[in-house]
This record gives sequence, structure tokens and C-alpha cells, in this order.
Amino acid sequence: MSPDAALVRACAEVAADGTDPYLLARILAFAVRPRRGPDALRRRLLEAGVADAGGAASALGRAATEVDADDHRAATPIARRWAGLGCRVALVGDPSYPVRLAEGFPLADAPVWWVWRGCGEEHRPHVAIVGSRRATAYGEGIAAWLADAVADAGGRVVSGGAVGIDAAAHRAAAAATGGTTVVLGCGHAVGYPRPHARRDGLFDEVLRQGGAIASELLPEEPPRPGAVRARNRLVAGIADCVVVVEGGERSGSLLTASAAAERGRPVLAVPGDVRAPGSQAPHRLIAEGAHPCTHPRDLLEVLGERAGRGSGRVDRGPVSADGLPPPVGRVLGERWPRAIAVDDLAEATGIAVGSLLAAITRAEVAGAVTTDVEGVRLRRAPADPDR
Repeated sequence: MSPDAALVRACAEVAADGTDPYLLARILAFAVRPRRGPDALRRRLLEAGVADAGGAASALGRAATEVDADDHRAATPIARRWAGLGCRVALVGDPSYPVRLAEGFPLADAPVWWVWRGCGEEHRPHVAIVGSRRATAYGEGIAAWLADAVADAGGRVVSGGAVGIDAAAHRAAAAATGGTTVVLGCGHAVGYPRPHARRDGLFDEVLRQGGAIASELLPEEPPRPGAVRARNRLVAGIADCVVVVEGGERSGSLLTASAAAERGRPVLAVPGDVRAPGSQAPHRLIAEGAHPCTHPRDLLEVLGERAGRGSGRVDRGPVSADGLPPPVGRVLGERWPRAIAVDDLAEATGIAVGSLLAAITRAEVAGAVTTDVEGVRLRRAPADPDR
């Protein structure tokens, strides 16, 4: 049975660029029933032999059978609620759905839809910084230090929006160029955690500064323990690498690290006091082979390597030994010792901002450039070509 007109109109209000409102309506009408749900559709795709995210939305539409008028009526207020909250919705495999998260679907446990407020998927490196809700001042300081470095290098910080380490990382990155993404363990209509969801709280700051708040859940879904734990796989899924700052022996950050490892993403861990409970998770990860992270350069090196291998989003082109594409090195040499804004550098070189930021990150790790509020500049005087 085709979705009715009211449901399609409601879905058209929230469908992201490149997402078919008709398909979204059909899939929502199927998945709104608890006995079915979005994951039932993913299992149907596995049974049908769908091998990747390409064309997944159409396959999902074909799998969403057995819907009726009652399903349409139940789904319509959900789409309208998302619209009233200012959300956008993309189906897996659509252009606005996070590319990293879609990798390996349907075998990988990516959500059928991605719902967000604020700025959507960006072509820049993403770093998950996670840890304990019961963070120490030391842990929060380290999280902010790392988040500052990621944002200053043009990356985007991802975390789960919880109090403690998550909040410290979000706040440090919120106002910077790269910004931050909060991944909720509840629906968008649920004010959780309360200190962050209240007016002028952390979430408002994230949105005001050009960040994003995302969820896989229906708008009124509460933060049940299972949903909060499941959120960790999404944090890992949209990140190029994960850093665990603090956490106990049962910390949810271990779930994030495990999800990252399953996807082949690097995991880093910050060493701490061997007697402190918050050191248990990072020390366990280091013992299991995680990269120790004792300085932002440790993270930036791994991030630069990850961007260099490419997740399909960064076109490096030819680069010099210091990681700079020749046109970038030439323009910076002409400007030296003055800085140049990244947008102006992108315009002068014809290189996309995302690729340019990745190159600048590599060059900063190599010690070739430095960045500040004025932009990027060479650390040393350029060589004289006539010598």
C-alpha cells in the first residue's frame, strides 16, 4: 500500500537534500511499529543479499512491506514532530547521510535513517573524544586540550553529549572552525541530559556555533540504557579515529573503542594515574594495542595518516615532503611571513576546503606551518628559488 498524501507531505518537510520523501514515508510507516522497527529492515536487506550502501534506500523501500493505513496514520505525527524541531532526515546511502557511518551497510550496524539538527555531514576529518561522566578536572582539561587542537587543525569533534568528558570536548570545539557534533542516546524531543538540553545550555551553544545534534531514534524516544549504549557505535561510526580520555572498567567509552576497532578506525587512549578509577579504561586499551595519546600531536599524526589513506572524501593530489600540495606551498611562500585565511587560500589554489584542511593538518604535524586566528603561515622563510 502506498503512503498516503499527508505522510508524504510531512516527510517532504524533513527530507534532506537527495532523500526521496516518498521512500522516507514508506520506510517510516513500516518501522514505526515496535514489532518491526528499523533494524528489521536492515536484516531483510542482509537476507536479500544487498552488499553495500549504494542504492540501499531503494532496497529499503522494497523491503518495507505489510504497511497499512494505520501505519501511515501512526507515522505522520512523527514526521511532523521532527519538522517542528527543525530536523532533517536522510536514509542510508543518500548524499546527506554520513559517508563514514554508511560504510559496510547492511553488514555494519548503521541506522536506516540519520536525523539531525544544525549543520549536516561535512567533508572534514572527524575525531571522537569520549570518556567518563564522572570526569576529573584533569580529564576534562585533557579533553578540551585535544578538542582545541582538532578544531584548530580544521577537524570536527564528535561525542555523545553527556556530562563530563563529552561536554568538555564539545565546549572546547563548539566555537572553532571545525565545530562539533553531538550524538544523542534519545530522541530530539527529549531534553536529556537536562543541563545541556535547557535553554542556552550546551546544545543551544553547539547549534548556535554551527555544530550539529544527531540521533537515530524517533523524536520522543527516552534515553533507555540500551539506546544510550547503542549511541556509542554511532559516535565511532562517523569518526575517523577515537580518543578515550577517562573511564572506569565498565565505561561506555570501551564500547565506542570496540565499535571503532571493528570498523578499522584507530583508537587512542590517554594514560592517567595508575591508582585512579578513571584510568582503567584507557590503560586497558593501551594494553590491548591502542595508541597512547600524551599530546595533541599524537592525535594529529594519527588523524593525518587516516585522512591520507582516505575514506573516499579527501583528494590529496600531489604533495611535498612536508605534506603541502605545491600550489599551497607557493601561495604561503608568497604571503610569508603574513598569514592567509583558509577560505582565501582555498580560493587562491583552487583546492576544496576539506582537502586543504587535511593538508594543513599534515603540514602542521610535520612542523611546516602554524595556524592561528589570522589563518595559516609557514613556520620558516621559504627557500630562495634563485639560490
